[in-house]
Amino acid sequence: MKNEIDIHRALNVFNSITSLGEKQTNHYSASYQLCGIEAETDFDGYTITLRDAQVTLTIYFHNKYQFDYPNNDALDNFLRRFADVENVAKKRKA
Repeated sequence: MKNEIDIHRALNVFNSITSLGEKQTNHYSASYQLCGIEAETDFDGYTITLRDAQVTLTIYFHNKYQFDYPNNDALDNFLRRFADVENVAKKRKA
């Protein structure tokens, strides 16, 4: 499987999670969770991270990105969660 993703979709998912998700805080940063995906950003906002229990997607400046995952099934499950987030966002807008 190629590690290709629609970066604009991923950024929309990030925005949905940070605006609709539950805020989680620790001493150093804040993250948001929705539909099993956690979203956070670095201190300057140029790098964002989306993750679940097995997969991490890091999006860098100029829309460069990197996946970290143990197997293709974990990646497929992670990407299916994007649709869950999108559905929640659509319902809340309606």
